[in-house]
Amino acid sequence: MAITARELIRNRLDELHLSMKEASEAIGKNHAYLQQFLERGVPARLPEEPRERLAQFLGIPVATLKEAGLQEAGIKGPIRRLSPSNPLDRIPVLGIAEGGEEGWSLWNGNVVDYAVRPPSLAGAPNGYATYVVGSSMEPRYLPGEIIYVHPGKPVQPGNFVVVQVKPRSEDEPPRALIKRLTRRSANAITLEQYNPEKTFNVQLKDVVSIHKIVGSGE
Repeated sequence: MAITARELIRNRLDELHLSMKEASEAIGKNHAYLQQFLERGVPARLPEEPRERLAQFLGIPVATLKEAGLQEAGIKGPIRRLSPSNPLDRIPVLGIAEGGEEGWSLWNGNVVDYAVRPPSLAGAPNGYATYVVGSSMEPRYLPGEIIYVHPGKPVQPGNFVVVQVKPRSEDEPPRALIKRLTRRSANAITLEQYNPEKTFNVQLKDVVSIHKIVGSGE
């Protein structure tokens, strides 16, 4: 059964640890806008402008959210074959910028491009990609290399991961790390980088999300 727009939005909010209020205000609506839509069915379908803003904010392809909304409303569009030029057959590439600290980056989270969906993300509606910035994970990952991320995959020590960390202040974007998870305790995670070689801890209270890297490419 195809996922509905409401399910898609709920799943993405959960993955990003965002509230309906935060997402509503981020797209320029009142704090209860998404609660009304998700829990009361008002409006029945999201209008085009807030739908596009929400898709960009949550890192969901705009066309995917629109298609899910049409299916949810029982509106069937023309049957078409997916192709590399069709966004429904692609995944969003989310932006990361290099930060000031060694090995740290700044999480932009905006859709900066689309990439052909790799087999490792088949059936993953919330899969995404990003570009590696910095050289802290050489030779495993090189600057400018694309990596594919599956938010729904279980993360275990030994996995390579994208970790999103809370910003230090309200006027800063979240921070991001592309590292290898080596240990997980009740209070912290231990991450490893290769260049220069070192391990360090991040407190779980500061972690927004930990997503498994499932592949990479040129």
